[in-house]
Amino acid sequence: MAAQALKRLNGLRDTITDICSISGTPGLSFGVFHEDQVLQTENFGYADIEAQIPPSSETRYAIGSLTKAFTAAAVGRLIEDGKLTWDSPVRDVMGEGFHFSDPGLTQRISVLDILSHRMGIQRSNQLWYGNDNLLLLDKADVIPHVQYLSPVQQYNTTVHYNNWGYALAGRLLEKVSGEGWASYIQENLLLPLQMNSTDCKTGPEDAKPYTFLDNHTFHTLPPPTVQDGSIIDASQSIRSSVNDMLKWCRALIKAYTDEQETGQTGSADSPLKQLSRMMSDCTPFAKPFGPRSSYGMGWVQAQLPTILGAVGCNPGFVKSMPIVGKDKDLKIFYHQGSMAGYTTSVFLIPSTQSAIVVLTNSLSLNDAADWVGQAILEALLDVKEPNDYVEYAKESASAHLAKFPAMRKSLEAQKILGTEPKQLDAYEGKYYNGIGNFYIDIVRSQQLGGLQLAFQGLTSQAWSLEHYHQDQFLWLMSRNEAVSRARFPYSPEKLYKLDFQTDDRGEVDSLLWAHDADGPPERFYKVPLGASRQDVGAHRLQADD
Repeated sequence: MAAQALKRLNGLRDTITDICSISGTPGLSFGVFHEDQVLQTENFGYADIEAQIPPSSETRYAIGSLTKAFTAAAVGRLIEDGKLTWDSPVRDVMGEGFHFSDPGLTQRISVLDILSHRMGIQRSNQLWYGNDNLLLLDKADVIPHVQYLSPVQQYNTTVHYNNWGYALAGRLLEKVSGEGWASYIQENLLLPLQMNSTDCKTGPEDAKPYTFLDNHTFHTLPPPTVQDGSIIDASQSIRSSVNDMLKWCRALIKAYTDEQETGQTGSADSPLKQLSRMMSDCTPFAKPFGPRSSYGMGWVQAQLPTILGAVGCNPGFVKSMPIVGKDKDLKIFYHQGSMAGYTTSVFLIPSTQSAIVVLTNSLSLNDAADWVGQAILEALLDVKEPNDYVEYAKESASAHLAKFPAMRKSLEAQKILGTEPKQLDAYEGKYYNGIGNFYIDIVRSQQLGGLQLAFQGLTSQAWSLEHYHQDQFLWLMSRNEAVSRARFPYSPEKLYKLDFQTDDRGEVDSLLWAHDADGPPERFYKVPLGASRQDVGAHRLQADD
């Protein structure tokens, strides 16, 4: 059986090479664990293009949201030790004064809720993630920012994927354990599993991160600054290799299988506990992924045949996702991860004691790690009519390249002609969110001859503004400009609008910015020249009157 599986996997080499070429992925490493042994590891392209260094199964990649499973597993250990329950209210764990913006959520939200993406609050990714892989908020902002976020979806309905739940879980883990999140992960998971190449910071063994430009050339990106001690560490910060991730997968499959067979919540010889609960169907996905897929805690559970790729970008760039495993009926678990410069995927198949790990080093034209992972999954399971993932790679890459021109065309069609802006100095000022931890600095640029914005007032976060109509301005750039500055190019056109608001005297006092794809625009309050963050509250009250 293993020999036949290996033969099918070897037959995928041209497919993987083609997907990497189409998507703009310079380097890819994958590994397959099957029937209690490492069946194959393969590497493609370059970990470092300039130095012509190929990757190996020891090359490290930023694994992005695959970090979430480690955080969930760490919380599972605390629960096994009796320090928490899955149903513990977050407000009780975090202590007096902790709350959500909605009092009903404060009463309801549990440990399980924050790990299973069913809080329903704003994603607010644009406020912590900046250009060039820089972070715009600090770790100290996690609690106040989570408390500030508004509901945008009904609690406990369908998956509303949110990095802030895991950022909060990291702070919760630190409070309960008395240790830093990264040190707890290291001591209780990585060291026992002998994942010696895995940690939460950039290192010399890492594949260099790249992006792919419209002219099909690669551009080197700065390494991600999400790491131990940063705001989103418990959601995104781990770096690992194929060899280490296969150790992780093997331990997960064994511990999960043991729990299923014994009915126990853990065994003495494994650092992994509570996996049956952690990998259960906590929150359903909306269509097209539901009803055969649901989110557990750090894992998507899916029953083949079904559509996969629920937590990546590919669904937004194809007319319809492929149905995977059309002639199979078995349960799998998977997840995807992305950072600017890396995409990753992991699949677990407990019934066959199998796992697939795919790691890449590019912000490319699609989620190549997902397409390759699905192709490997169908080959491993010997699906009789596998999908043509090269064609899906072509379709998604083409749609990706068309996105920015399409947004520009759409905006032009909606433009109100013949309107003029106010004098540009009327818009200048610092515009703060309601809690004053994030602001947009609007200034006149002599070099540009117009206005520019700078998130948090940083020159590294500056973009030029163009007048759109009335009191609205755009900061829409080309795709090349976006990805070369490590910005994810998946946002809708409304992200790139700033709508300045005036008071009853006709003076600009705030702006509206729709930085959340699924929520209403947020109001940012103008603070006069020379005023500070501490003055936000007073000006917020004035603007709201």
